[in-house]
Order: sequence, then C-alpha cells, then structure tokens
Amino acid sequence: MEIRKIKGVVKDYAWGNSDFIPSLIGGATGKPQAELWLGTHPSGDADIEGDGKLSALVRDDVSYLGGKAWKKYGGRLPLLMKVLAIQRPLSLQCHPNKEQAVKGWKREEEARKEGLAVSYQDDNEKCEMILALSPITALCGFRDLEVIKADLAAVVPVAFIRTLKALSDSIENLFMSLFALPEEEKTAILKELKESLSSSASEEWEGLFLTRKGIAMECLTEYPDDIGCLFPYLMNVVHLQIGEAMPITPGTLHAYVFGNGVELMNDSDNVLRGGLTKKRMDLPELRSIMRFEKLDVQKCSAVKDGYGRIAFSSPSPDFALISVPSGTYEIKKDPIAVILVTEGCVRFLSKGESLQLEKGEAAVIPAGLEYTMTVRGTAYMSEVPDA
Repeated sequence: MEIRKIKGVVKDYAWGNSDFIPSLIGGATGKPQAELWLGTHPSGDADIEGDGKLSALVRDDVSYLGGKAWKKYGGRLPLLMKVLAIQRPLSLQCHPNKEQAVKGWKREEEARKEGLAVSYQDDNEKCEMILALSPITALCGFRDLEVIKADLAAVVPVAFIRTLKALSDSIENLFMSLFALPEEEKTAILKELKESLSSSASEEWEGLFLTRKGIAMECLTEYPDDIGCLFPYLMNVVHLQIGEAMPITPGTLHAYVFGNGVELMNDSDNVLRGGLTKKRMDLPELRSIMRFEKLDVQKCSAVKDGYGRIAFSSPSPDFALISVPSGTYEIKKDPIAVILVTEGCVRFLSKGESLQLEKGEAAVIPAGLEYTMTVRGTAYMSEVPDA
C-alpha cells in the first residue's frame, strides 16, 4: 500500500517524563523520554517500516510530496511532527525566521568546519505550534512592562529597589541586564525570590495547571543558580486545556513547563536559549532575533475542514495540524501527511488495499491519494498545505 508505516525517534532529554511516550508507543525504560520525532530532520530521521529512512522516501519518490511541493522544498519534508512529554521546565528559548536562519547558518560556516560550537543547526526558520494531549502550562512572550515592574516589586522588593527598578526602562534592557549582573547580585535576587515564594500563602497549582508561583518554584528547584528563575514574572503564563493549541512565531521567547502534547514545526532544530539551561547561550545572537514588545497570546482557532476533520490555524504556510476524531472520512487529493494515532485505531482503504494503525503507530500518506479513513479513537495529521 502507498501509505507507509513509520517509526519515530525518541529523545531522552532530562526534562521529559518516563511514562507518557511509553504509554503511547511502548518501550518503557524508566528513564525520561521527552520527545518523539516524526519527520526527516537529520537529528531524528524516522524509519520506514521494513525499508530505509523517511527522508530518502520523500526525496527519491516525487509522488509522496507531489511535484509542486517537491520542487518548492527541494525534495525534503518541510515539517517536523513531535510528541512532547514535559515533566520539568524546558529552557527559555527563541527561534529565528528564515532570513535570520540563512544569515546565521552562512556566518557560522567556518566555525562548523572547525568543529566549534554554533548557534544555528540549519538554515530553516522555525515556527511551531503545540496541541495539548493533557493540560499544558507554558511561558510565552513578554507581559506589559508596568505589570512586570509591579510584580517584581512585590516578589523581590529589596532587589527591585536596589537594582531592578533602574534597569526597567524597557523590557529589552531589563532582560539583557539581568544576565550581565555580578554573580553576587544574581545570588541575592534568587535568594530573596526563594524566600518570598516560600513564605507566600498562594498556591503552586490551580487544578492541573502550575501557577506563576509554581513555575518559579519549579525553576528554582531545577536551576537554583539561574537568573532565568525570575523570568516567569516577565512572561505570560499560558494554560492549554486538552485539545487546545498555541502558535509560537519566530522571535518569541517561550518555554513549555508541564504537560504532554503534539508539536508541529518547520523542519528545523534552530534553538537559541535565554536562561533555565546548562547548555550554551549566545546572548548577542538571541538579542538580535528576539522581539521584546508585549505579546497578547492568542490560541489557535479550530474549524472543520471540507472532510469534517478539525483544522487548527497555523503560524506557518509550510505546515497544518489536523485533529481527526472518531468517524469515517473520504479523502481526495490531500497533500502529503504524517498521521499519528493517539487513541484507538485507524483503518485506511485505498485502491482495494487496506492498512490499520493501532494506538502509537504513525504513517506517511502520499500527496494526491484517494482513500477512506475510518477512525475509532483519535488521530492527528500534519500536512503541507497546497502541496
């Protein structure tokens, strides 16, 4: 059958939980399993069941991408679908747009050849979106400057008067200046923050979501010497109910904090970090790509498409995320898609052949294929629009 099962690549980053991805695909190890990659990126190229890599399939068989998309994207799949299983806060991070990525990749060419540390892993922009499979708490973009100052004055009043007030003429200056503070001043701020939060009567959890205090306490537990622990008071806290999605555009500082979800992005691994990490930070480059204005976070809208599936608004023209609840769908001439079954099973029928996917299984569907899809449970599809 032209629909081919694929097997994703599991990433065992320390911030992951040990049970969600194994509950989906099996293979529990007792260690954190943070991400499941379903795409063609060199850092995690999915396997075709029984034969080779997904990147080779879409590169060598034009019919999978379709001729128009094959030419547009140079024979590569322009999206990367992931499952995230988040137990502890990820690093604060930001991603470049296409122009920034191309320039950064070219600028670091000699450094890569010499085996030096670089900030760009490829020349692709990185938009992304995340859909909650369980309640998700995240940090996304900056709050209003006056709100930031009021909260800092409340939670670290001594440090605010002594140091932070003078740095708070703009979000950009406050953000960058915090990293430049002497180590003894950072230590004093974090000590006051911990003492303030420990004596506060407010809750760390609000139902299944972490509160702002809860996020800061988690950060202090994981990164007690990182000034990024103060950043939950600079940034918006976003809560996603199951089935809700949020877009992340290039230039937006963000961090996923807790929960499990499906993430969809450009085929890129460009990550510039800004705190809550033991990994390399390139603050000048981060500053050059990041937007420092107030962000009013908007969740993705969701509408039924022409087949009756639930399509989410996307931050990028290169990918679309679709939720497929129980039902039967007659699909005609859709673009290439990667599908993942998260509950129950999905049965495909095309040209007299059938294929069934069980919970945790994934497949690639070629562009232009006509097929019937019967879902008993829930599946998620990532597509290349107009491919």
